[in-house]
Amino acid sequence: MNKFENVYQDAVLMRRVLLGEADEAEQQELEKRLEECPELRKIYIQLQDGGTLSAAFKERQKYSSRKAYRSFLQKIGQVEPKGQRRRSLRIGWYIAAAVIILAIGLSFYVSNYTSPEKENKTLIQPGTQQAQLTLTDGSVIDVDKKEVNVVVDGILVKYKEGVLSYQTTAATQHEEKNVEEQPEKSNELVIPRGGENTVILADGTTVHLNAGSKLTYPVRFTGKRRIVALEGEAYFDVVENEEHPFVVQTRFGEVTVLGTAFNVNAYTNASACYTTLVRGKVQFSAPNTEVITLLPGEQAIVSANGLEKRAVDLEEYVGWVEGLYVFNNRSLGEIMETFERWYDIQVYYETENLRNITYSGSLKRYGTINSFLEALELTGDLTYKISGRNILIYGSTMKEAE
Repeated sequence: MNKFENVYQDAVLMRRVLLGEADEAEQQELEKRLEECPELRKIYIQLQDGGTLSAAFKERQKYSSRKAYRSFLQKIGQVEPKGQRRRSLRIGWYIAAAVIILAIGLSFYVSNYTSPEKENKTLIQPGTQQAQLTLTDGSVIDVDKKEVNVVVDGILVKYKEGVLSYQTTAATQHEEKNVEEQPEKSNELVIPRGGENTVILADGTTVHLNAGSKLTYPVRFTGKRRIVALEGEAYFDVVENEEHPFVVQTRFGEVTVLGTAFNVNAYTNASACYTTLVRGKVQFSAPNTEVITLLPGEQAIVSANGLEKRAVDLEEYVGWVEGLYVFNNRSLGEIMETFERWYDIQVYYETENLRNITYSGSLKRYGTINSFLEALELTGDLTYKISGRNILIYGSTMKEAE
């Protein structure tokens, strides 16, 4: 049972303990859960303040669950007053548990808010390790379905446990490096929607590729520069070599480095490219613009408006590599574009204005999208339906008691 699936159990335990209805075994079980989950303990402590929670439960029949939920959250300072469209949405499972408790009675919430079809809802699973490799001779290999262990242009190419690697053999270690680049001797690694993969290039550079991306790179680097081409998003951990700079080319411009770690988001259908530096130093250049040098924690953005640099929260832009999506005041449209690629889904909106509602929060990359959708719905802004791999988002039409 994953953390989000514990929501109902945790909610019941906290409600019974707070109202003095729990027996000794239930109290011990709750204490065990609080020891395991510090975030849950923080919520539990907040909910012990006075008789507000008990009174709210006793009066639940006077309110709709949504109205009581909003009112109670405002009393303890957890959300902004009704009328403000910007929400601070904490998407973690423990917040979902608190929401259920604060919805003024778990039983009332389940019977009045959760429809039978959503109790049996379809779970949309996250992406998996998959990729399609095109070799220099034009042959194509689905690396997640077929063993890869071949020698290409003197380089041993292997695939194991989600990592494609290029290993220089003894015969190629002493070849001349200061010749012109030979892009025609390139491999192409394509990551489909709903996929991810990692490739270790012949120079030892590691590239983590996100869903819907393509990396074109030489089997071995033989030129003065180590050049690769990217469409989509990738995190690069580049092996340092001052004599042979590493260059990432995109349709927006190119990033030049010696040895560093950085993230590039340059999807073909996007209106802007984001290059975010984690460590080291890089230069970003684009046609008809000046060259920008980035230091750790800085990001270069190139769009139709030109090229700019800004300081950013690194976790928001590179957290996906460590298994966490972080959103700070991001529109629902932007968030869902990310999820469309990762979960291989299509999102439709009842009205365009729903795309513009902004949220802040985080979501574990390897969990189902359902926990995110449930938390979204509980804000009162919207509701949703799942049909196959399509998600339909509607404005909230639930009626509240006066």
